[in-house]
Amino acid sequence: MLVSKVMTRTAACLDPDRPVVEAWKLMSEVKVKGIPVVDGRGGILGMITKDHLLSAGPEVMASPVKVGEIMERDVAVLSENSSLVDAWALPGTVFPVVNEKKQIAGVLDKNLVAPELFNLAVHMLQQGETILDSAHNGIIAIDGNGIITIFNSAAEKITRRPKAQALGRHLSEVIIPQGLLDVLKEGKSQRQHKFVINYSSGSHTYLTNRSPIIENGKIVGAVAVFQDISDIEFISEELNSVKQLNNELECIIQSSYDGILITDCRGNILKSNQALDRIAGESPLDLKGEKMRGVVKAVVQKRESVTRVEETQSGNHLLITASPVKNAGGEIFRVVVNVRDLTELNKLRQELDQSKELSERYQEELTQLRQKQFRQKGMVFSSPRMQELLKTALRLAQVDSTVLLLGESGVGKEVVATIIHANSQRKNGPFMAVNCGAIPANLLESELFGYEKGAFTGASREGKRGMFELADNGTLFLDEIADLPRDFQVKLLRAIQEREIMRVGGCKPRPVNVRIIAATNRDLETLVREGRFREDLYFRLNVVPLHIPPLRERKEDIIPLAYNFKQKFSRTYKIKKNFAPEVYDALLQYDWPGNVRELENIIERLMVTIPDPTITAGDISPYLFRESARHSPEISIRGILPLREAVQQVERQLILSALKQYGSTYKAAKVLKVDQSTVVRKSMKLNIHQ
Repeated sequence: MLVSKVMTRTAACLDPDRPVVEAWKLMSEVKVKGIPVVDGRGGILGMITKDHLLSAGPEVMASPVKVGEIMERDVAVLSENSSLVDAWALPGTVFPVVNEKKQIAGVLDKNLVAPELFNLAVHMLQQGETILDSAHNGIIAIDGNGIITIFNSAAEKITRRPKAQALGRHLSEVIIPQGLLDVLKEGKSQRQHKFVINYSSGSHTYLTNRSPIIENGKIVGAVAVFQDISDIEFISEELNSVKQLNNELECIIQSSYDGILITDCRGNILKSNQALDRIAGESPLDLKGEKMRGVVKAVVQKRESVTRVEETQSGNHLLITASPVKNAGGEIFRVVVNVRDLTELNKLRQELDQSKELSERYQEELTQLRQKQFRQKGMVFSSPRMQELLKTALRLAQVDSTVLLLGESGVGKEVVATIIHANSQRKNGPFMAVNCGAIPANLLESELFGYEKGAFTGASREGKRGMFELADNGTLFLDEIADLPRDFQVKLLRAIQEREIMRVGGCKPRPVNVRIIAATNRDLETLVREGRFREDLYFRLNVVPLHIPPLRERKEDIIPLAYNFKQKFSRTYKIKKNFAPEVYDALLQYDWPGNVRELENIIERLMVTIPDPTITAGDISPYLFRESARHSPEISIRGILPLREAVQQVERQLILSALKQYGSTYKAAKVLKVDQSTVVRKSMKLNIHQ
């Protein structure tokens, strides 16, 4: 049943800037409970209903309140061909209806849908009863208390009880056996169950299938279907011996390694086995054509077995032996042909050797894949971009090239670095991670290169190994590489190039075998142009750049990540909570400036602070909206000041916000839609430092 049958046809609509009093008048004139609100091009912006007006109060009628201020914006739009059942399931009471040209055709009042659906349900119920009574098999259903709710005509004949005496009564008062009650109690189906009922005219065998009726995970009843198989049982017993003999013969023929062909006395094929098709290969006509008819003809003429050696078009040599089969009168009525491939034994031996080699290679590859999957267990993704990124990372793991991981804060750069290490030849060596921005400048050299005993006041008497030495034969992950002081960058460059370091206070270089993986959330090219990062170090690090996209650009990963974090914190804190569907919608709509790290923090916060077992959109909205507001663009001028100065303040705020969010003058210029030189020049003029 379609919406077009129930809808109120009208082209009436409202502009969002019209007073609400006009909406009330228009509803009264058209005699509908709601009017669509459209823009200047006829696009539907929302819906205003009488309920909205009544909720707003009578004072809105005398006020300049506009339709757009109280209308419902998130409204479902139906087409004339939409199903009434689907429309009934939608939230709301009044919906706009459009035609095939997407033009407003009318409105649908949900209150008018209920009678139509009720009539449809009654019709379907009557139709269902008619279908059940037309079935040849008996059907009996009970509710959760064992009371009979369905009892068709076939069930009346089987039980010899009229429907009127069965419906509404307990099953135990109507039929025996009581297996259906066991299904109701245990919740397990009973398949192909046989039972016999003795009548005065004789006994009948019935086959029944019994199944529980489950709604929303709860057993609410059970149903049984009965079929009289008395005649079938008799015929089945008669055919059992024939079937058994036929199966034995078929098994014998198909089990033969040699090809077997059975023909009549004229050479027409009656049966052949799979081995014959295997032996025939691409030339089946050699064994099923005129050549085989010639062999059969020779057997019939000689009335004895005939053996020949034939060569197929593919070059195989076959040994063919044909034997006659005679009836009781001594006449030949069948010919059995046995075909053996004389060249197949050598081929099988070669194939066996190849199979062993392939098996060993596949087993090795399978072991490697399983190891990779085990090591990648902590990384959750489903987006195509991350799949390609992971493939690239696994390829990079097979070589020792320096990798530069680029991406915003929180996208998972360290996770990618650990995957590269775990799948590399250095996987058995150490993986050391260093946050270059978290170490004070005066301690960087001693932390990375170590120091000798007595190198400075307060130094350990035994000296100390630095991160390069600790990562020897392994991987050193240098995070936030852009934060390194410029005077230390040259020392790091030498350590990477020469593969040796000099401890603080030392006089002898120490060789190190370390793979470098660096990471940053900043634009190193811009820092190089500005003289804040050494160009030679940049080229040494930027051997293989790998950009990790932000979470907002791979939204396919948001739901899997959120589910994984929910499971993680459920195990950690022994908390079991569910997310309402609208929570996932809210997660997908959010921009995630903090990426995966922000998502994990919000999920943990929700898990430990929300007391209810189900987290709703209302629970998560304060976090997302507050975060959105914090990162949304905002321009603020306080007080009155000269216009030229105000323009400079606005430019300063816009450029500063763009640089903070996108990290480079190039990207900031692209967002602000100006030349990069303009951003650089104005930054210097306005004293903006990134």
